[in-house]
Amino acid sequence: MAILVTAIVIYGMGIMKGQNIGAILANDFTVNGFMNMPKAILNAFTYAGFQCVTLPTIVACGAILPDRKSCSKAMWISFVMNAVALVLSVLMLISWKGVYGETTLPTLTSLNAMNANWMVVVYGICLLLCLISTAVTTTFGFVARFENIRVLKNVENPVKKRIIVSAFIIVVSMTISMAGLTNIIKYGYGYCGYLAIAIVIVPFLTVGVYKNYHTENVEVKEGVEVYENN
Repeated sequence: MAILVTAIVIYGMGIMKGQNIGAILANDFTVNGFMNMPKAILNAFTYAGFQCVTLPTIVACGAILPDRKSCSKAMWISFVMNAVALVLSVLMLISWKGVYGETTLPTLTSLNAMNANWMVVVYGICLLLCLISTAVTTTFGFVARFENIRVLKNVENPVKKRIIVSAFIIVVSMTISMAGLTNIIKYGYGYCGYLAIAIVIVPFLTVGVYKNYHTENVEVKEGVEVYENN
């Protein structure tokens, strides 16, 4: 909640103190028209794909919802939260494009330009919380998924198994981090997004839709049969 509130405050301040968004968008449309639309659509799917990379940690750490209605409600809530935050962040970053340029952390650069020192401190704390929460959920999800693999079948103590798996993912993560924050953001996020389009988004929109439709029809049919039998 602290991260979400901080993000909304930062985006609100940035939009109010930044350049006129309407004028920027109008000028861009006059120059480019719809020329950048294909790239925007690809970027949208890439971003969605990158977000899907976190699904294994969500599955491992999340609770089981009792029915389809709860699943739909959870998805709509998450959709609204992400959509609002994403739209506000895009509007804020558009209005400060001339300040941060090609920097790795545009939000932090924009905050420094606003002379909002107190928000820089709050942003730094929340960013650290984001990093810690991501590290914890990733490690937890990795352990939940791989602690019972065949390679570790001879390790009887479950605590030792979890230590081994945790140590492995931490070493892998630290090795990847040596590439540097800029390269991870510039290349890693994009490649994860492209990969997830192929192995997550496309299957969800094809096989997933079919299975959900088939399951729903089966549930309805079984419900009717139970009702008739009673």
